[in-house]
Amino acid sequence: MTEVQYPGYRKYVQSRIEVNDAMTAMLAGSRLAAHALPSSENQSQPLAELFPSVPHIKRFNLRSDAARRYLDNADFHIASVAVPYALATHEDFVMDTLGELTDSGFTLITHGKQVKAWNMHTVLFETCGATEPLQLIQLFHVLREVRNSITHAGGEVSDNLEAKIAGVEEPALSAWRRINSGSSPEDLLRDGQVAVTAETMFTAFAITKSLGREINELLSSTLPKSRWASIATADFSERTAKARNSSSWRRSLAGYARHNYSPIDLQEIDLETAARSGNFWTKATWS
Repeated sequence: MTEVQYPGYRKYVQSRIEVNDAMTAMLAGSRLAAHALPSSENQSQPLAELFPSVPHIKRFNLRSDAARRYLDNADFHIASVAVPYALATHEDFVMDTLGELTDSGFTLITHGKQVKAWNMHTVLFETCGATEPLQLIQLFHVLREVRNSITHAGGEVSDNLEAKIAGVEEPALSAWRRINSGSSPEDLLRDGQVAVTAETMFTAFAITKSLGREINELLSSTLPKSRWASIATADFSERTAKARNSSSWRRSLAGYARHNYSPIDLQEIDLETAARSGNFWTKATWS
């Protein structure tokens, strides 16, 4: 799938990569930290005495043995942070996309409901006259209810989470198992508590990434070419150092559109019209 590299999508991709890399680095760091702790002697010694040069370590009244227990269970704690983090980044992107549709003259189909995480994809796809990608949406809602249980219920399993898990169908189940080393969504439910793991975190990254690509393709086929020409021209104008009304500006705009907006197939006349409309080009001739 060739993606349209418009500013809102580039921002989303960069944010998603930063979240992914940061959480993965913390996961790896927890392993390294556990390895660095004494395994037998000095286990009762405070961390501040063992590693006095580590910034802020004196703020923690932790012994080595207690720290090791936390680090051995770091996957759960990091995933509990990462899943809401990943979903918040995705939610921001979807809301921005809905804003772009509104700015482009579309009336959002909300059925009288306030747009929230639970219905934002439905609003988006219905407004664009498209069918939601069922497999991805089912897994997204499982993750959303996992996030809700973590952030609003102290990690307790909610009825909504159980219902979303029960509603997951094939091939969504197969997709979940591929990412989660063969485990099923039901494995998230353990003694009334949400049992998130590193794989849950990776699932959140994978599902939101795939949904982002679906939305990119949806928007590319929904917005009129004239709107895309305006977006591309304004985008280029903000990033170029070429002098306006120069032949190098015009040629560079065409190259930028080919590189970043290739699925839209913007033609020279589309770019000229957008450039003139946006007052980026004021010469009488397009040369």
